[in-house]
Amino acid sequence: MKDFVYQMPVKVYFGENGVEKHLKNELMHYGKNIMIAYGKGSVKRTGIYDDVVKVLKECGKNVIDFPDIPANPTYEKVLEGIRLYKENDVDLILAVGGGSVIDCCKIICAGTQISEDIWELELEKGIIPEHMGNYAVVLTLSGAGAEMDCLGAATYEQRHEKKTLVGPYARFVIEDPNYIMTVPYNVFVPGVFDSLTHCMETYFGKTFNVSDLMNEGLMKDIVHNMKELIHGNDTIEVRSNLMWDASLIQTFLFNVGKPGDFQAHQIENALGAYSHGTHGRQLAVIQPAYYRAIYRNEADKFARFARVVMGITEEGNDELIALKGIEALEQLIKEAGLASTFTELGYQLSEDVARAVSNTCGVSTTGPRELSRQEIFELLMSCR
Repeated sequence: MKDFVYQMPVKVYFGENGVEKHLKNELMHYGKNIMIAYGKGSVKRTGIYDDVVKVLKECGKNVIDFPDIPANPTYEKVLEGIRLYKENDVDLILAVGGGSVIDCCKIICAGTQISEDIWELELEKGIIPEHMGNYAVVLTLSGAGAEMDCLGAATYEQRHEKKTLVGPYARFVIEDPNYIMTVPYNVFVPGVFDSLTHCMETYFGKTFNVSDLMNEGLMKDIVHNMKELIHGNDTIEVRSNLMWDASLIQTFLFNVGKPGDFQAHQIENALGAYSHGTHGRQLAVIQPAYYRAIYRNEADKFARFARVVMGITEEGNDELIALKGIEALEQLIKEAGLASTFTELGYQLSEDVARAVSNTCGVSTTGPRELSRQEIFELLMSCR
C-alpha cells in the first residue's frame, strides 16, 4: 500500500428526531447569529425548516435566512452568501439540504474571512485560506456524501466553468432518515446512483488492496438497497442504509493507499457548466459509456466487479464477464428510471458543447487507461 495519513473530523448524529435530540446542545458552542441555508423551499413544505427554527428560537438565536440555492450552486449565489455572512456577523451556517446546499455553504465559509475573491485565490493562485467560517448540516437529501468532506463544487456561469473548491469540514451533521423519507423516489434515486459512482470511480483506480475489499461491501449494499427501492420496498430501513452508505464513501476511507479514477466525474462536471443537469442523472448516462471504452484495459478488475457487486454467475473469460457486468449496470440504471442518453434527459448536446467539454475537462491518469481528448468527444457524442 502507498503511505497515507487518515483523519476524519466530522461528528455525525445518525437517527430519528436528531434535530430535537441534538441541535440544542451543539448550538451552545456558537454565537447568536445563525444563517439557515436551503434550496427552493421543500424544507418548508415538509416542516423540516420549522423543526430547525423552533430549536433556534428556543436557544435565543437570531435567524438569518439564505434561501433559493439552486440544484447546481452558482458562484453568484456563493458571493451572495459571503456578503450575507459578513454583513450579519454570522457565527454558524446551518445547511439544511443535500449536496448542492452543502457545497454552496462550504465555499461561502471558505470566503468569509478574506477580502480577496475566493475563486481567484484558490483556483488561480492555488492558495487555501487559513481561516474559514463555520457550518453544520441537517441532511435532507443523501447521495453525494458532501456532508463528510471539505470539497464544494460551484458553477461560474459567465465562464462556463464548474470547479471544486476547498472549504471547511462540517462542525457536525444531523442525519435523520425520517427527513429523506419525504423525498420523492425520482428525486432520491439519482443521489443513490451518485453514491454508487463514487464507489466505482474509487474502485477502478489503479492498484487493488484492502480498501477495494471494503468498497465492494459498500457497493453491494447500495446495489441491494437500490433494487429494493426499484421493487417498491421503500422503507426507512432501506433509505437509512443508503443514507449512511453515501456518507461512508466520502470519508475517503476507501481511497487510502490507492488513487481513484473519477474520469466520468470530470467529464460530467465540465458538462454541467453548460447543461446545469442533475449530477447523478448525467453520470448515469456517462458512466456506462466510459466503462465500455476502457474495460478491456483492466478486464480482470471489471470481471471481479461483475461477479462480486453485480451478481454475475455465468462462466467465461474476464472480458466477457466484465462486459456482462457493465450490461447489468446499464440494466440497473434503466430499471431505476434513470435516462441512458442526454436526449432522454431532455438535453440536446451539441457538437460544439461536446468539443468544448472534451477540450477542457480533467483527464484521469490513474484509471485503467488515459483517454485522449478525441476519445472523450466521441464518448460524449455516443451518449446523445
